[in-house]
Amino acid sequence: MIKLMGATDTGRLREQNEDAFICRQIGEQTGYAIVCDGMGGENAGDVASATACRLIEKFFHRDIREGMSEGSAKAVIFSAISAANAKVYSMAKENPAYHGMGTTLVLAVVVGEQMHIVNIGDSRIYMVEKRAVKQLTRDHTLVQNMIDRGELSVEEAEHHPKKHYITRAIGVGDTLDIDYQMYELKKESVVLLCTDGLSNYLKLEKLPELLKSCIRKGSLQELIDYANNRGGSDNITAVVGFHPKKTPPGGGES
Repeated sequence: MIKLMGATDTGRLREQNEDAFICRQIGEQTGYAIVCDGMGGENAGDVASATACRLIEKFFHRDIREGMSEGSAKAVIFSAISAANAKVYSMAKENPAYHGMGTTLVLAVVVGEQMHIVNIGDSRIYMVEKRAVKQLTRDHTLVQNMIDRGELSVEEAEHHPKKHYITRAIGVGDTLDIDYQMYELKKESVVLLCTDGLSNYLKLEKLPELLKSCIRKGSLQELIDYANNRGGSDNITAVVGFHPKKTPPGGGES
């Protein structure tokens, strides 16, 4: 069985939350999570993220089913994202108040043991297995391009003045490159989708214990507090997916 939990917070410094998320379970072994971080223009970032989230969810709610094939799931994902990009882009073109708006996107669709993921922008997906942490996504940012070219170290990128310049987003053009991957989701796997309001503060060595505590409590408030206590300079959104441990009739974990 797959279980999903999500939470969002405005943070300490922002007046408005421009993040959006949706997570939904479909039966025992299937579910999806969508996380967006909006940007651009007064009151427009939240419009972009909410629009993309809702439209992608409309496709998923209608078409994602237990037991569907890898190819079918991928086709639904690409159709949903393409529709969301077209909608946000047309809204930005037609309404002067929305000019320049767009949104990042990370999503995960779990069907049985298959996990389909997509990222666009600098929101991230991490997988934790026991104490091993792996970032599954690659940021679409100016500094990531500089790291890839050997012009910047990871440590230097952390403090670069253009750290938050993203190179890809939903709604900023009429076409969109989609980074898609598929992973095997093991019983011990825990998956975190989050915006940069959390990932900017994360120390990866602390993530396994943080997630373990959140799952035990049935709440992601500890992740939200972790980011806020370290500055809370941006909106914070997280969704966690995991397989709950079974509790036998006599109590205790199996």
